[in-house]
Amino acid sequence: MKFSTLTDRIQEKSAASDGLSIDPWAVHTLATQRVQNGENITVLSIGQEVNEVTPKRIVDKAVESLQSGRHHYADVCGDVKLRTAIAHYHEKLTGQSAHSSMVTVFAGAQNALFSLAQVLLQAGDEVILVAPYYTTYQATFGAPGPTVVTVQVDTEDHYRLDEQKLLNAINPSTRAIVLNAPNNPLGSRYSASQLERIVAACVKQQIWLILDAVYLDIVEPDSIDLPHQLPGATDILITVGSLSKSHRMTGWRIGWAVGSEELHAHLYNLSVCMHYGLPPFIQDAATVALEQSAQTPVTVRNVMNERRRIAVAELTDLAPVRLIDPEQGMFILLDVEALGTTAYDFAIALLDAEKVSVLPCDGFGPGGRYLVRIGLCVDGEELQNACKSISRFIASNNL
Repeated sequence: MKFSTLTDRIQEKSAASDGLSIDPWAVHTLATQRVQNGENITVLSIGQEVNEVTPKRIVDKAVESLQSGRHHYADVCGDVKLRTAIAHYHEKLTGQSAHSSMVTVFAGAQNALFSLAQVLLQAGDEVILVAPYYTTYQATFGAPGPTVVTVQVDTEDHYRLDEQKLLNAINPSTRAIVLNAPNNPLGSRYSASQLERIVAACVKQQIWLILDAVYLDIVEPDSIDLPHQLPGATDILITVGSLSKSHRMTGWRIGWAVGSEELHAHLYNLSVCMHYGLPPFIQDAATVALEQSAQTPVTVRNVMNERRRIAVAELTDLAPVRLIDPEQGMFILLDVEALGTTAYDFAIALLDAEKVSVLPCDGFGPGGRYLVRIGLCVDGEELQNACKSISRFIASNNL
């Protein structure tokens, strides 16, 4: 049977060391299968706290709401009370004034990004990604048919973006630029001067600037520069957020996009065709998360900082492997190029030898081929032992 060309565009594949295509989630999938089969695997290959649960008050609100009958159709763009709470939360995080009419609720940030691609891009357009980027970006933004252009960070300059390279990539077909701050996987950020130049270019040439900010609320508020208050930003900027990381709600699937009212109207039309509204009892719980659980992101941040301290202490001295520590966020990375192997091959061998699952960044675009992402997913002694295993594996040079 025949399928549309979309099925090719949404494949998350990249080239392995043998020239064949690989699934960027293959190592994680294999690890979880082994866990289900009873093996004792430490899973550090996903961005969630595997030993933590959603705060009780949020869960209680979902149960109460469900039992009270809040399980019928809801506002297609999100309950107005939730959208108002998101607008206030957005203002607090970014300093940008927002209103419920600028907010559209989605089933997670990934759904928001995919939806934005559908209403902003089409065949003949170009969209610019900064690589390494989160592994789904290529498929997400390529799905409507535009040409995906990548601008790679400078590996010789601490993985920093040269914004002039990004600006040079703009041409009359450019319709959107996607930034991720803090970046996944690198944890890197953009300086105020970089953002000023990028926003000015977007305003001048009427290019959408999409900011994926799902990790924004688990880093120190004064540690990151944002574009929201720059001249003209309101017209071109779209901010995507979620509760997944900040409120330990990965499985609840609540995310959003904040942009112009005109954008909101188009996202409404798409949402009618796509999901026709999300479960109201989950939206009620999300409202409680935003309004009554302000301490949770701070708790997550503190937990990540302590886990990072443990991991870095074990992984600092791994020559010739290079440790990349963004100092905040949910991940640290290893550059394994000096071992003469790709990230994918390293991760597979590590899983077999030491029963530790990490995420190879081969599928994170150019610049990710030799990067291994280690999630700060487990607590204390388990994380320390896993890092000791990684260190032992590198020292054995058994690749």
